[in-house]
Amino acid sequence: MNPDFSPSLAASKFASELRFEDIPGPVVDFVKKDLLDWIGCAIGGSASPASQPIKAVSEMLGGNKQSEIIGMESNNVVQAASCNAYFGHILEMDDVDKDSISHPATVVMPASLAVASWNGSNGKSVLTSITAGFEVMLRIGATITPNHYKVFHTTSTTGIFGAAIAAGKILELEEKKLTWALGNAGTLSSGLWQFLQDGAMSKFLHTAHAAGNGVYVALLAKEGFSGSNHILEGTQGFFEGYARQEVTDEKFRDFFKVWRTGNVSFKPYPCCRHTHSAIDAALDLREKLKGRKLSSIKLFSYSTAQQVAGKRSPKNSREAKFSTAYCVASSILRGTPSEKDFSNESVSEQKVRELENLIEIVVDEDLNKVVPVNWPHRIEAVTEDGEKLTSQVWSPKGDPENGLSWEDVETKFRTLTDGYITTKTQDKVIEICKNFESQENVAELFEEINLSFQTSY
Repeated sequence: MNPDFSPSLAASKFASELRFEDIPGPVVDFVKKDLLDWIGCAIGGSASPASQPIKAVSEMLGGNKQSEIIGMESNNVVQAASCNAYFGHILEMDDVDKDSISHPATVVMPASLAVASWNGSNGKSVLTSITAGFEVMLRIGATITPNHYKVFHTTSTTGIFGAAIAAGKILELEEKKLTWALGNAGTLSSGLWQFLQDGAMSKFLHTAHAAGNGVYVALLAKEGFSGSNHILEGTQGFFEGYARQEVTDEKFRDFFKVWRTGNVSFKPYPCCRHTHSAIDAALDLREKLKGRKLSSIKLFSYSTAQQVAGKRSPKNSREAKFSTAYCVASSILRGTPSEKDFSNESVSEQKVRELENLIEIVVDEDLNKVVPVNWPHRIEAVTEDGEKLTSQVWSPKGDPENGLSWEDVETKFRTLTDGYITTKTQDKVIEICKNFESQENVAELFEEINLSFQTSY
């Protein structure tokens, strides 16, 4: 790494200088689409029983009623960012960036929106701050991928940087104070994958921590609380402690030239993104089977997918969402996955268990070579009448190469929120997001949602 160039200072300089007019039109359009997508995920998540722990603790702790929380009373700005971030990750339907292997929306957007609804910022300011947060977070994540991801949950460890930048941008922090916020974000960065081995709920806490503490360090910087000027590249900094691989500064030299925000993927299925190309392949195989049974089935996968989503014989909903084999079996038998296919009852269904047990998973070095540019899977199967079938998917549905249209995202939003908010509210939220740059006060968005919100438990 060049000692005369500072990625940390480059990031804070970019964020301080960024103006709405600098952002390319397609990137603005993507952020608005992703905003609608995340809101749908957060509404559905807030209605889930899994949201209860943070709701109970947030209500117990209390706080100034500064910012809106989906499905709850308003609370202080840090609690609001934390709760909304937690909700947005529950259903495993939020966006994902391939290069950094992270979910930027559910950490950056709640931080920006919490501060904006508190201080009355408008839609243009929010879109600008979200873009700033995405661009910084995704560069940090891509620089340390893939080795960091083997132990650390990148959404959490790098998400706090994105949240701090987004919140700081809404607070109109100058470059020096944005650098301080970035420095203290790095000091608080955390998030380990160990919870996966127990099927625990820590993933939601990761996003809550990243968004809430991102806001917290930005508020501290506003009040003059200093932080490291070189948190990323310093000899005792983030890259040194967390990267687990050699890093370069090249990704921090193309701010304003390369826009990573527009290359983030949408998730059409409610499970780990690493399962999605396998699901697409399974759905293709389902069409080719025409109701016939299989005598053998091999799933060719890549190492990261099996590290994160390699669970076999899942016992509950959480484990099933991180089981590529279960997702393939369920998709072959039931078709396109929905949330009901991950209920505990669906997971324990005998026919699915039998097919899941039949699947042999092989980590394919040729597939490994194209990760993270592609997250591919291949299925090779033989029917009971002896026909050999193959299905290969390089780019799962929702990737930039195979993207979702506004109509697709609207349909997903309605599916995620059906029964929780009224059709009239759905229409209003879609309209607000489509024209978000014209929104004068973003607090109205949450007020609109909460007026009709109904929980499912």
